[in-house]
Amino acid sequence: MARKAPAESEVEALQASLDIGAVPARVLAARGIVGAAAARFVRPEAADLLDPAGLLGMDKALERIELAISRGEHLRLVTDYDVDGTTSCLILHAALDRRIAVDGSAARVSYHIPDRMTEGYGLSERAVRNAATDSVQLIVTADIGVRDHVTVSLATSLGVDVIVLDHHLPAGETVPVDAVAVVCPPQPGCSYANKALAACGVSTKLATALLARDPRRDALLPSLLKLAAIGTVADIVDLATPENRAIVSLGLRELNRGPHAPGLAALLEVAGVKMGDITAETLGYAIGPRINAAGRLQDANAVVRLMRERDAGAAMQQARAINALNAERRDIQGQMVARAQKMVAAGPLPAFIVVGGPEEEGWHRGVNGIVAARIRDEFHRPCAVLSVLGALATGSIRSVPGVHAVRALDGVSDLLVRYGGHPVAAGFTLESVNLPAFAERLAAFVSAHHDDDALIPVEDYDVDVDPRACTLDVVAELAALEPTGKGNPAPRIAVTGPLVGVRFAKDRHAFGRVGSLQFVWWDGAPHLQDAPKRASLFGRLTRYEDRDGSVGVRLVVEDGQEDGP
Repeated sequence: MARKAPAESEVEALQASLDIGAVPARVLAARGIVGAAAARFVRPEAADLLDPAGLLGMDKALERIELAISRGEHLRLVTDYDVDGTTSCLILHAALDRRIAVDGSAARVSYHIPDRMTEGYGLSERAVRNAATDSVQLIVTADIGVRDHVTVSLATSLGVDVIVLDHHLPAGETVPVDAVAVVCPPQPGCSYANKALAACGVSTKLATALLARDPRRDALLPSLLKLAAIGTVADIVDLATPENRAIVSLGLRELNRGPHAPGLAALLEVAGVKMGDITAETLGYAIGPRINAAGRLQDANAVVRLMRERDAGAAMQQARAINALNAERRDIQGQMVARAQKMVAAGPLPAFIVVGGPEEEGWHRGVNGIVAARIRDEFHRPCAVLSVLGALATGSIRSVPGVHAVRALDGVSDLLVRYGGHPVAAGFTLESVNLPAFAERLAAFVSAHHDDDALIPVEDYDVDVDPRACTLDVVAELAALEPTGKGNPAPRIAVTGPLVGVRFAKDRHAFGRVGSLQFVWWDGAPHLQDAPKRASLFGRLTRYEDRDGSVGVRLVVEDGQEDGP
């Protein structure tokens, strides 16, 4: 179903005030973004970056770090192994290195990214004890820590202070009382306007405060915003908030402008990314997966080493190694998705899908989350994919709108060893013997707390466009809505017309024209094997370039429906 049709007066007012075309104006109006808010939405600026002092706990965090620098202490960064965590580590390391150098301090910074396979998510006991052994006086976490009450208390008992930078805090939960400071926008008592900051955003706020008196502050912050943009997009936080839009927009501006440090330049090169063409989609689908691949399959510390590398040759070698890991990740993912699809298709479709198997049989725990997302998208059910290793099973959940992943795990918490995450993405560990009860009770949770509508996909789109009106100019005009992502999805249009020249590749992908507009439907072949004469297709308008250099417009289909015989 389409969004509510906007009033023509609103569309015309947006065209006039923003100097944009009719199609993006209709998208904005359909989403309720009108008036003064539309200008701020379309043109985010540095003025949209909020004062770090507004974050509860920022003053205490700064005070403790300033003390550490003045005393020449050993500080250790402990962050998550995903893109948000690794970019947070890089942002904080750069800011601390600069402060230490400017102050002429004897303080030093080290970092530790937990091993996904042996430590799991969060501030582990191993990380704390290793810090104490290494004479670390202050741990600064990022993207982890706010739920790690026990290990924060352990660190304190061992003489190691802890500052927690995080953004995961379910409603009603408390922060670690033994932390010197907790900076987490959703925590009770924090009046910071942007509750949707990613951890790399929180880290950027601390970095900004640390560099407040630095004469080179304005020259340093753009480089940090490049990293914050990558982490913000990859962590799928809300891109409708003014500050998050500014972080990503300003970061994209710098990524497209350059120059870049050797590590980032090498990563962009192996990903086939060209400066000038980098969008939020590029970060989410080309850069983010490569960064994540290191932590999924081997060691996320490799990402930090790459980005801090100053030798171009060494950086390229490291980037190629990470690129190879991403290729391996794709292969593993493809095999796991195929097996999961067969398992789901073999029986009745449950309200909450739980699939997986022994790790030694190919159920790689580093890829569980991606596979869960694919199965969720195909069957429109919350999905848990797990890997069994002996007495324990470790898994990831990807949920649908309306079914809160963490609340679902709350309902089976008595079966779990540990768990945590977001409304749509969560991780968990449980004893293998509890798997049947786990699957049964998750399905019962959905049945008891949600009506059937929560499990029915809604074909929502922004605007109907005539195929003949889908031009390169319209594609360029729609770029005004960047950055797109969660909270501000890429404009989804509906195009209706006769289907012409439909053909298939590998019995998977469909190509052809709807009216005069070319389309591609990845994995859409099964839907068009008996192609109707006429159809409504839903998707995104994109610019493409043929091998001969010719440029055109095509619709990347995300769904479709028959429209008559």
